[in-house]
Amino acid sequence: MADAAEIKNINTNTIRRVLKQKGIMSKNMLARETGLSFPTVSRVVDSLVKAGELMDKGVGKSTGGRCAQLYAMNPTFKVTLSISLEAQELNWIVHDLFGEPLDSGTENCKGILQTIDTLVMRVQARYPQLGAIAMGLAGTVHQGIVTEAFGYDELRGVNLTAYLNHISGLPAVVEGDMQIVSTGYWSNYGHSSRAVVCIYLGKIGIGGGIVIDGKVWNGVSSFAGELHYLPIEHNFEYAKTHFEGADIVDYYARVVRSYVSLLNPDRIVLYENELISGKAHEIRKECAKNLPAHAIPHIEMIRSFKEDYERGLSVFAERLLTEDTDQK
Repeated sequence: MADAAEIKNINTNTIRRVLKQKGIMSKNMLARETGLSFPTVSRVVDSLVKAGELMDKGVGKSTGGRCAQLYAMNPTFKVTLSISLEAQELNWIVHDLFGEPLDSGTENCKGILQTIDTLVMRVQARYPQLGAIAMGLAGTVHQGIVTEAFGYDELRGVNLTAYLNHISGLPAVVEGDMQIVSTGYWSNYGHSSRAVVCIYLGKIGIGGGIVIDGKVWNGVSSFAGELHYLPIEHNFEYAKTHFEGADIVDYYARVVRSYVSLLNPDRIVLYENELISGKAHEIRKECAKNLPAHAIPHIEMIRSFKEDYERGLSVFAERLLTEDTDQK
């Protein structure tokens, strides 16, 4: 049976969720929408207003009686920091509670950990209400530890989650980029699919992310999606040479057929890049040569990698905020 503190957290999170979705509301409106009693709603709202998490938004129109006080979430009560690392560029965004960007920038890394340290210190000074940090990088991260990272020798074996937590004193999470990107894709577009694979070729290699029934599948050691380990000739060399000399249509078709044979997804997302731009039809045609018609997923090429990455990081950071609030 849930104790009083747990029930209070559930009720508070319910009110937060409804206000995020609906915007400005009165206590009566919240009681109707949540199914909670008016006294419960009133206690939670008063507590959140006192803490600064909710704002008074004036009074509503009169319906014959006393005008009701209106409330809304304070979008900057807590903010989150999203960090992404690819090659030697560290991109960062500060989001408010609605996932809207407040600040952003790009840092060129001479020393990756030192650059992260300086960035976090600067952002915390500017946003003392910073509540959580989410980071992604082009590599494999298992339980916060960087296990595979082409070009990031400095990070190999580092518990980057613990490092971020130590320098900031805040809850933090670090994941491989494609786990984050596929989370962002699902959050934005993927709810009509049962199994989605997202494939991206970036500056230092190619990787994949898998979402099954709304849950990202990393594999038991977070190795799922390390496509350079597929038994394709010259695969590791391609990671180092940006696919110099590769038949890119044949390569993508082999990757797609591997996913279809092992996972049988209903949708495969190819993030566009300069090597495959304009070749979506050729890739689909090549895949169809070796797959039965009933097994061929919907294959789409899109340009929203950056947006999906940012959204995925924001989703991970929002989860941390909720978990941290529940524990207090």
